[in-house]
Amino acid sequence: MNNFEEYLSNSLDCYKDNVIKEAMIYCLEGGKRFRPNIMFSIVKGFGLDESVAYGAACALEYIQTYSLIHDDLPGMDNDDYRRGKLSCHKKFGEDIAILTGDALLNHAFSKICEADYRSDIKVNLIDALAKYAGLFGMIYGQLLDVESESSDNKSKELLLEIHDNKTSGLFKYACIAAMYLGGATNYEYFETLGSKLGIIFQHQDDLFDIIKSEEETGKSNSDLRNDKLTALSYMSVDELKEYIDYLFKDIYDYLSCANFDTKYIIEIIDRMKNR
Repeated sequence: MNNFEEYLSNSLDCYKDNVIKEAMIYCLEGGKRFRPNIMFSIVKGFGLDESVAYGAACALEYIQTYSLIHDDLPGMDNDDYRRGKLSCHKKFGEDIAILTGDALLNHAFSKICEADYRSDIKVNLIDALAKYAGLFGMIYGQLLDVESESSDNKSKELLLEIHDNKTSGLFKYACIAAMYLGGATNYEYFETLGSKLGIIFQHQDDLFDIIKSEEETGKSNSDLRNDKLTALSYMSVDELKEYIDYLFKDIYDYLSCANFDTKYIIEIIDRMKNR
């Protein structure tokens, strides 16, 4: 167990033992942690130890995990598997899954409050997390995704808007949080970086739903079953692979004008490229 995994696990010690705590532990286990690792890589690029970001990253993982729990519910994607095991509602029931997601959402903000940050940084982190996890980010993207299922609009423009909110939202938070912790102020640069990372990540997921098995991805591949708008709605597998290669080249170029040491984030992006 690395230091962040230990921090994340210990963050649950303050809660009473009950089925919701059990479900929180169950659902937090097994994530790839790409978003926290993006945050850590930028913080290290500013010359700080990654542990500086653990409070903000813990909050991020709580939000990410709650969103997956709710996304898997029958009223949404109705997926049976997540992170290589039964999804929360399949393991604990729909009622406990809803409450577990709610608990993670609410307690995410307390993890920032509990962290050893200056008051102004705490305010900025909480504001950014609420923004990018809410109707200015992830929730808005989720709404567009749901509406697209019954819409004739299957355009590339709509898909990019979905990706830039639903998936990029928490990548944007990871980058903006690292910016605040590193003492930088170029908000637009880091927001755009998060947008690019999320769009790459989601295009890869669209591809993996076709070329990889559920055992390989660790989750149910339900987008085709639910007639979801994906990159493969308007391009072939080969075209998508070529486009993903272009997106990686674009982000490497974008990092060439960063105001922090990019060697750590490039290591994470290389891992994304080879996942």
